[in-house]
This record gives sequence, structure tokens and C-alpha cells, in this order.
Amino acid sequence: PIASLKESVSLANTFTIYIGLFSFLLAVIATFFMVGMFTKPIMQLAQVSKRMGKLDFTAKYTGKRHDEIETLGRNMNTMAERLEKAFLELQGANRILKEDIKRIDAMRRDFIANVSHELKTPIALIRGYAEGLNEGLCEDRESRTYYTEVIMDEAEKMNVMVKQLLTLSALETSGAGGLELET
Repeated sequence: PIASLKESVSLANTFTIYIGLFSFLLAVIATFFMVGMFTKPIMQLAQVSKRMGKLDFTAKYTGKRHDEIETLGRNMNTMAERLEKAFLELQGANRILKEDIKRIDAMRRDFIANVSHELKTPIALIRGYAEGLNEGLCEDRESRTYYTEVIMDEAEKMNVMVKQLLTLSALETSGAGGLELET
């Protein structure tokens, strides 16, 4: 009877070992799938955030869960839509700003060309009349008075233009554009 009892105990021990190993293997497989169920959506959210970091706002979370991860995914999708809209608006504003800068730069070049031309004429007149006076071209007082009045008039025109340039420079420096220049 002891031999049959030993055989029954041995058989029960072997059965218990096999059941334990099978249960352990089943638990490992179940754990692997359970961990996958939780980490897969988190990994998907990580990929979505990585693409959003590279300014790819078409990346969307597509999980079908009913928990906090789903809430986080929906919030990331909403954020991506808002960021994409803001990014497109910024690109449009940047394009307009570049065009404005080009236009303002062209206006500045034209302005400088016009000012230099406008200053060139009075300088030439002043120089010519001053040389004439210096060489004694006019002997009578009336001619000298005329020449000096022309010189003073042209000098005043240049003074007005220089004041306008200084006012424009001050406006550009202070950032207060759009004000009329003093004449």
C-alpha cells in the first residue's frame, strides 16, 4: 500500500508541476497581451506627439478606447487641429509681411533716389550762383541781390528737405510710422 501511495503522490506532484508550468506559461502570455493593450495606445500617442513636434499636424490618434488614454488622444487631436490652423495663419501673415517688406524697400529706394535728385538741383544752383558772385559776374547791386536771394531760397528748400529727412528718420527710429512729415 505504501508503494501505491508513493506512486499516487509522485503522479500528483508531476501533475502539479505540469499544471504549474502550464499556468505560468499562460500567465506570461496573458501578461504580454495585457501589457500590449496598455502600451500600444501610449506608443501611438508618443508617435503622434513626435510628428506634431516636427510640425506634421495631420497625425491623429485613432484609438477606440473609453478611458483616460482616449481622452488624451482626443485632446491631442484637437490641439493638432488648432495648431495647424494657427500655423497656416502665421504662414499667411509671414507671406504678407515679406511682400510688405519688399514693397517698403522699393519705396525706400525710390525715395532716396528722389531726395538725392531734389537735393542735387538746389546744390547746383547755389554753387553756380556762388561761383558767379565770387568771380564778380555782376557788378551792380540789383544783380547781386537777385543772386543772393536765389541762393537763400534754394538753401531754404534744402533745409526743408533735410528737416523732412530728419523727421522721417526719427519716426523710423521710434517706430511711429504713418505720421505726416513736417513741411
